[in-house]
Amino acid sequence: MSGIFTSLAVMMSPRGLEAAGHGAGLGGAAFLGILVLAALSAICTARSMDKLSSGELRATPVDRVAFGFLDAARFFTLTVLAVSWLGIAGYAVNEIFITSFPNLGASFTILALAVWACFLSKKYAGDLFGGTLTLAFLFFVYVSVMVNQPVTGGMGYPTELPGMFAPLMPAGLAAAGPIGWMQLIFLGVFAFIGFDLPLVYENKGSRAFPAILLVLVALGLFVWAALLVASPDDLLNSTVPHLAVAAQVLEGKGTLLMGGTIVFATFAGLCALFRLFGYKVRGVLAEDYSSYAVGGAAVFLGAIIAIMLAKGWAGKDELESLISAGLCFWFGSYALIDLLGIIAMRRARRFYLPRFLTLGLHAVAAAVCCLHIEFLNYFLYTIGCLAVAGIALGFTMKEYCDYPPLEEVESEEDSEDSSGSEEGEEVQSEPVEDDPEDEELNIVSYK
Repeated sequence: MSGIFTSLAVMMSPRGLEAAGHGAGLGGAAFLGILVLAALSAICTARSMDKLSSGELRATPVDRVAFGFLDAARFFTLTVLAVSWLGIAGYAVNEIFITSFPNLGASFTILALAVWACFLSKKYAGDLFGGTLTLAFLFFVYVSVMVNQPVTGGMGYPTELPGMFAPLMPAGLAAAGPIGWMQLIFLGVFAFIGFDLPLVYENKGSRAFPAILLVLVALGLFVWAALLVASPDDLLNSTVPHLAVAAQVLEGKGTLLMGGTIVFATFAGLCALFRLFGYKVRGVLAEDYSSYAVGGAAVFLGAIIAIMLAKGWAGKDELESLISAGLCFWFGSYALIDLLGIIAMRRARRFYLPRFLTLGLHAVAAAVCCLHIEFLNYFLYTIGCLAVAGIALGFTMKEYCDYPPLEEVESEEDSEDSSGSEEGEEVQSEPVEDDPEDEELNIVSYK
């Protein structure tokens, strides 16, 4: 469950909820279709990661580099995103719950609680992590379901679709042209970022499916609800569209539930980041110190995040440039793995044409990250550092170095094919002998 909860915590983060609201505002009901395509793409990419990382399929002799890129992108992007999560969570605490509590103080409090949780026993830490994430998810789904209740006679879910969503695509999307569709694809792919995190704990593509399906259902309900109570322009122009939608239910008290979702999801996302980093570094520590890996990771990453918060990075454009660079590299790693999966499936003579759609979606999402960069030097420097780190990880991490050489994999496949054909020839060449008992029973002669 650790991998599933880790993935779900990242997808339910404040930036993910914001992306869902903006996607509904930009694409209207069409964004529901984009979410379905993004979910299917995530499932296909997870299966490619499973086959490539296990060595079952091989595309090139350096497949391991793609997974090094993926690890480098994961940890950097989640770290800088955590700064943004805490800024949004601090705002939620100050605006919704305790107005006298400063934003920055609330952010540091949530960060400190997340670090403290990593020093608890495994049982208590897991219960706290899973409990807060479950509450965040349930609050979000409850608000979405309540908004979907009929607001006037004859209108509600799911009747009179053309009347409620007329037109199905907002005018702004048509006016934006191809760039608008590219941004819509980016928001759909971003909603499922982190779907691959369960494969860090257990290399099975099926481990990613539950979190993807849960988020698809939750975001689908929310997008439908948002379009019922708010215009696309209002959703697109709002900095917190999920809070604006929640304010429409329970006489405004829905904002409290959505605020709880933001705070609990931020806490769970930080815990997920610390646990994930601790799990990865545990393999390079001596056995006597492996039990301190998660706590040490929490202190190390927590200190970095705290320094960035203290420097005011949570509200700076420089942070957005770093996030864009990390997302570009992460989505680019997805696209690279999709490409390697296509090559490997073609070598293995398997059907691979649908994978081109997955490759295209992730490539478009990576390209959109390169638009509207305020600080180009930050962006380029980050991309370069992540590339170097990914190559180093790809050639040094133990789990990436145990693959059999590509020549051996191909020779094994050829030997299996040849042995199968030889066995078939032997079976066909064996003469059929008559049973002696049958000959003895054949006593009747016809003249």
